Amino acid sequence: MKLLLNTTFVIHTSIETDFLQWVRTVYIPSAKASGIFGQPTIARVLTRLEPDTESIAVQMPATDKEGAERWHDETAALLKDDLTARWPNLALHFTTYMELLDL
Repeated sequence: MKLLLNTTFVIHTSIETDFLQWVRTVYIPSAKASGIFGQPTIARVLTRLEPDTESIAVQMPATDKEGAERWHDETAALLKDDLTARWPNLALHFTTYMELLDL
């Protein structure tokens, strides 16, 4: 199974620059160091949920669902605690697991 771990972060616009730096220097390097994920991507969701917010999706391909779930439940949970501590009430997130289908 080809799996995509998608975590969407909804952030207040005031922290966007610092948040993107955190994603690039903390969140993604941690995922890559696990050896579970392929090349991640970062995308801005163009649909606005609320005024003064941005939604940023981080997508990481994986071939091992159990490993992806373990990383998400253990390491990513700690990283998201760090996110909340850095920017209380300015960021939230949700994760979805998606199976990539052949065209």
